[in-house]
Amino acid sequence: MTSERITVAAVDDYSVDGTDVTLDCATDAPETATARTLPVTLEFYDPRTFRFALRANPEVSADRQYPEFDEDAVAEDFALDATETNGDLVLDTGALQVVVGLDEWSFRVEDDGESILREQRRDLDVFARSRVEPLGVTQEEINHNPRRVAETGTAFGLDPDEKLYGAGEQFVEFDRRGREIDLWHEEPLGTETPRAYKNVPFHLSTKGYGMLVDTTARVHYDFGKTSTASASVSVADDAFAFVFFYGPEFDDVLRRYTALTGRPNRPPKWSFGTWMSRLGYESRDQLEAIADRLREERIPSDVLHLDPFWMRDRSSTDLEWDTEQFPDPEGMIEGLNEDGFHLSLWEHPHVPVGTDAFDEAAREGYFVTDGTGKPYVMDNTCQGDYRGALVDFTDPDAVEWWKDKHRRLLEMGVDVFKTDYGEYVPEDAVFANGKSGKSMHNLYPYLYNEAVYEVVGEVNGEDEGIVWGRSAWTGSQRFPMHWGGDPQTTWNGMSAALRGGLSASLSGIAYWSHDIGGFRGTPTDALYARWSQFGLLSSNARCHGTTPREPWEFGEDALDVFREYSRVRYSLLPYIYTYAEIAARTGLPVIRPLVLEYQDDPNTHRLDTQYLVGTDLLVAPVFEESGTRDVYLPEGEWVDFWTDERYEGERTVGVDAPLEVMPMFVRAGSVVPRRDPTETVRAGTPESLTLDATLDAEGAASGRFYDVDGDELVDVAVATGDGTLSVSLGELTADAVTVEADGATPDAVSVDGATFERVDGTPTSGEWTVDDGSVIVVA
Repeated sequence: MTSERITVAAVDDYSVDGTDVTLDCATDAPETATARTLPVTLEFYDPRTFRFALRANPEVSADRQYPEFDEDAVAEDFALDATETNGDLVLDTGALQVVVGLDEWSFRVEDDGESILREQRRDLDVFARSRVEPLGVTQEEINHNPRRVAETGTAFGLDPDEKLYGAGEQFVEFDRRGREIDLWHEEPLGTETPRAYKNVPFHLSTKGYGMLVDTTARVHYDFGKTSTASASVSVADDAFAFVFFYGPEFDDVLRRYTALTGRPNRPPKWSFGTWMSRLGYESRDQLEAIADRLREERIPSDVLHLDPFWMRDRSSTDLEWDTEQFPDPEGMIEGLNEDGFHLSLWEHPHVPVGTDAFDEAAREGYFVTDGTGKPYVMDNTCQGDYRGALVDFTDPDAVEWWKDKHRRLLEMGVDVFKTDYGEYVPEDAVFANGKSGKSMHNLYPYLYNEAVYEVVGEVNGEDEGIVWGRSAWTGSQRFPMHWGGDPQTTWNGMSAALRGGLSASLSGIAYWSHDIGGFRGTPTDALYARWSQFGLLSSNARCHGTTPREPWEFGEDALDVFREYSRVRYSLLPYIYTYAEIAARTGLPVIRPLVLEYQDDPNTHRLDTQYLVGTDLLVAPVFEESGTRDVYLPEGEWVDFWTDERYEGERTVGVDAPLEVMPMFVRAGSVVPRRDPTETVRAGTPESLTLDATLDAEGAASGRFYDVDGDELVDVAVATGDGTLSVSLGELTADAVTVEADGATPDAVSVDGATFERVDGTPTSGEWTVDDGSVIVVA
């Protein structure tokens, strides 16, 4: 099959209408191509955000449908200044200058003369042959003569020290520079290859910009692999469009990216407790025994999950209980609820042949078809060696049918569904909306998770909306939460899970988890203990695997480690939940790579073995049984979570890490809210709240706390001066608030302007004391 490239060469004509620009572009095309111009449009949303689009078939309607954009969320009134200078069209937003070559096509984005992004048109080898394809269209011959558009795309220049991040939950190197990546959902069968469940065509550059390729088709990136001077991006479609976001701060880019593509609602508070699961609990007796043992062992836990065996043999997923193995499911759920547990059920979107559900859906036309009007039946797609067909989530009737099957389960007390799979749509499948699998393959998980997320909210209440999803595309962050698939039960599997999560966090995924212990096989006792520490200090925590994952299965040491870090997690839930609320409001993730907060520090640019929870808690998982863990501390002062030892930042420190210790550091100048740990998550604002203030060198600390009952993010602050410790608490609704200020030696304490009395011994409301170097204030 032969192909030909049609390249944008110049601008024949252009028009500017407010903040919309249309460019009619001449092309360099081979003689075999029909002579024509190609339209390029620029639509500015605000002074730092615009959408660029090239259409190879402009005669065909290009109305975008998926995923939804909330353009109003980023829209801003401003004046676009358009001028011609030396053969260039300069579009000045006041924050950026977009420069388009008219006589000879070129495209670049500048900030006050500094190049931010430039199309690459001069990456030549020694024979003057281009290594990359500039902006244009590739056509391929079909049936010995006609030509169709096979792909569109362009190339951009790379600076020598430029780093690139994102593109979804990728398990390869955190810095994408030097990688070639296909964004096409695949079952990775582990976390050690470039295949991925969550392919999101959005990446960040240390030049200070983010780029979202606006498509659902296959996207191919070459991030400097073919040539270290260039990054190429191509789309298997007749349109090439991207949205450009300039910060230059990453957090500002992520805020606007998620404002446009959608932010999640904050998941219910109980979902931030520990989830216990395996593949799988096979009976009601077994499940209830696990529940009893968790309480006997004083292991904090809030969710129990049932994988496939809750349904009948060879019937997953028809969403019908196996009442022989799980008799009286309503009574079972009621009993679990009384003991403080929520119930999660597993599913996938393939309905198995031989079930009543399959017959009904086939009869009503609820399945994706094979192009002949028949359901697209595939073998080996379901849990087990049997055949099934895919629910068509572009058919509103099919969506309601699927929701109704969930509705019955939710009404009997089920709280959440693990929406597994979603990566198997064939390219030649046909959907009810007329689109093929070529354009729906990547989008399918979005629609699948959307349907299940919506019905959970419809039955249980909007604030209870939640799924536990595996695959994702642009905008899938709207439907929290996500977990990282099936890592190996190895140290490499554990580190790959972390890399994938950090990558997902820079791609819009705000709430993320992984299988504590790894998925396939049995982890060693030491690996399980280390993975528990890391997992329990992730935004969400779940034990899962093909063999038992309950902590008592791995010896007394691992059980002690799990219990201790569970208690640390439940103690820190006020802090974690605060950042869960911040994520819902801003799109910024709970789990953050250090480069997100310390973008200008080159030492963080490739750092993917440690992370931040929010902004104030630094966590460094240990990838061996015991030893010394090197931890990089960024600028500022950091305090060891366990020993209170203080360290100056911008350096690497060696920390002794026996099995029971995972290095954790608190940022000096922060206030971390916590509470006494409980065995289950308590709804609402804690009755008794503690604010841990770690004073910086100036004697100050500040932080935020999400007050659930007041539905407010409350700013809290502690400062010393003139012998007085001043505390500002705002309008907290907690019955009792204790402030612990580390390192202060005041003569007096003032809380919101009121003077407190010093006492010897345990203080009560309106009193303060000094205990082991910390000031304890009870408000």
